[in-house]
Amino acid sequence: MNRKIAVVGLGSTGSMALWHLSRTPGIEAIGFEQFGIGHGYGAYTGESRLFRMAYHEGTTYVPLLRRARELWLQLGAASGRQLIHNFGVLSTGKEDTPAFRSLLASVQDHDLPHERLTAQQLRDRYPGMNTRDDEAGVLDLQGGALRPELAVISAIEQAQRNGAEVHDNTEITGIEDTGSGVRITAGGTEMMVDQVIVTTGAWSAAVVPEIRDLLEVRKLVLTWFLPTRPADFMPDRMPCFIRDRDGFHIFGAPCVDGYSVKIAGLDLWGGPNCPRIEESDLRLERAAVSAFGRKVHDLFPGVLPEPNRYSVHYDTYTSTKAPIIDRVGDVVVLTGGSGHGFKLAPAYGELATRLAVGIDNPLLSPDFAIAAHDRLAGAGAVAA
Repeated sequence: MNRKIAVVGLGSTGSMALWHLSRTPGIEAIGFEQFGIGHGYGAYTGESRLFRMAYHEGTTYVPLLRRARELWLQLGAASGRQLIHNFGVLSTGKEDTPAFRSLLASVQDHDLPHERLTAQQLRDRYPGMNTRDDEAGVLDLQGGALRPELAVISAIEQAQRNGAEVHDNTEITGIEDTGSGVRITAGGTEMMVDQVIVTTGAWSAAVVPEIRDLLEVRKLVLTWFLPTRPADFMPDRMPCFIRDRDGFHIFGAPCVDGYSVKIAGLDLWGGPNCPRIEESDLRLERAAVSAFGRKVHDLFPGVLPEPNRYSVHYDTYTSTKAPIIDRVGDVVVLTGGSGHGFKLAPAYGELATRLAVGIDNPLLSPDFAIAAHDRLAGAGAVAA
C-alpha cells in the first residue's frame, strides 16, 4: 500500500519537495497551496535569483550546492526549460574581511573553478563598476542566474506528470499529528495522510506555532536600474554579482531582460506591516528608495541613481540564517531560507523528502535541527 505524504505550501522548497516525492516509489504525493499556482506572494518571485558555488556563508553549504546544481539541471532537462544560466557570479570586497575570507575558504577547500581578480583587472573588465584600490574579486565560474518562477512551475508540472495531486487556492486551517497519521483540515474538509511536509515560508509561524520564536519575517526588496551603457551590463560582458563595501551589501544580475540591471540589497527594509502577510502594503517610502539608489550608484556609476522599478517579497529568517529542516513526529518542517535559500531549494526539498520517507540524509546538517535553533535562541542569539 502506498503511503500518502502531503506538502503544504508549493513555493520555493515545497514545489521541489513535491517533485521529489512524486519520483519516490511507494509514495502518493499531494500538494496544497493557499494561493494560485505561480502566485506573486512568495519569496522566490522577481525574475532571477543568484546561484553560486563560492559561498561566503560557509564551506559546509558547498556539498549541498553541488547537489542543488545537479538537481537544477535535472529539472531543466525534464521540463525542457533553461532554469539556470551560467553567467558566473562575481564577488568583490576587501580581502581581509570575514565574508571574503569565508568565500576564499569555500573555493580552496572544495577546489571550485574560479578566477581571482585584482582591483585593476576589475576596472578593466567591468567599467560600469566603481572599484577601489583595496578591493579584489572572485569570479565563481559555476555560478549564474536561476529563473525562479519557471523553476517552481516546472517542479509542480513535473510532479503532476508523475501522478502528484495538487490543490491550489486551498488554505490549510489545521494540521494535527494524531500519532497514527496527520489530519489536515482545508476548506472545511478533512484528509488523513501518513505524513506532512510544511514549507509555508513567511506563513510558517501561523502553520507551526511551536517554532514562532525562532523565525522573523522580513521584506526582500528587489530593485532594477537603467544602465547608461547597456552593452557594459549584458550577460556576455557582466556576470551576476555580489558587492560588499563599507557595510553595504548588494547583489544582482546583468540585463537578463535586455534593458535593466537588477541590483538589490537585503536586510534593509524591515518586516510586514499587516498580520496577514498577503494583505501587506507593498509600497515603500520614496525617499528611502531614492537613498538606496544613490548608494548603489556610488558602486555602479554605470547605472542611473534612481531605481526604475522595484518589487517586494517576504522571506523567513533564523538567527544564524541556517534553515530549519527537521521532523516532529509525522510532520517535517522546512523553513528559514534567510534570504539565500532559493539556490538550494531542490536540495532542501530532497532533504525534507528523505526525512519524511525515512531515508538516510548524509547532507543534512545538525545545525538545521529545531533543537540547534532552540539552543541559540536560549543563548540570546539575535537575527542578523
